[in-house]
Amino acid sequence: MLVRDCMTHNPITVHPHSDPLAAIALLKSARVRRLPVVDAQGTVVGIVTLGDLERFLSKAPPPGILKRQHHVEQAMITPVVTVSPEHPVEEAARLMVEHKIGSLPVIENNRLVGIITETDIFKQFVGILGGNAQAIRLTVQVPDVCGQLAKVLTAVADLGCNIHSVIIHRTAEPGFGNVTLWVQGAEQDKLTTSIESVPEVTLLQVWNKY
Repeated sequence: MLVRDCMTHNPITVHPHSDPLAAIALLKSARVRRLPVVDAQGTVVGIVTLGDLERFLSKAPPPGILKRQHHVEQAMITPVVTVSPEHPVEEAARLMVEHKIGSLPVIENNRLVGIITETDIFKQFVGILGGNAQAIRLTVQVPDVCGQLAKVLTAVADLGCNIHSVIIHRTAEPGFGNVTLWVQGAEQDKLTTSIESVPEVTLLQVWNKY
């Protein structure tokens, strides 16, 4: 899955010289948490959140009764970490974790085309991990050798079930890995029996919320 598949297209933006109070009103009316800041050429020069603006106005000396002399650029975060629409979603997630940020403007041909947020990524990961599926979740431990995963998948396929998702994750135990599967259309007892019959495979957990 790529960033373009889950980003918000054509996000609401604000200009560097915009009034912070107007930006706050825009954030609240649009029910968004951040605004990319773009210059007259459409280049992203910063990003600003409601918290950034409110903190700035709480500390800035009052320029006048309506605070019209303050500008968004005084409160925005710059430089901005960005991503391309063709980046994998997991790369966008890695950048957010690395830079401790909650969103990334999406840039194509030097122009803003979207924004992807941590919520967008969480929603996709929930789908990938089977959170929206009526499925049985199993975690098994397998030897870290060629062909072991195929044996597990064959055991599920032989029951005529559908595998919704598969996630492979390393463990602290050398020579082994864990595999988590979300299986649809299976009877839990038959499924666990089939998995437990696979040589050298250990069934660690079964979870079925339905």
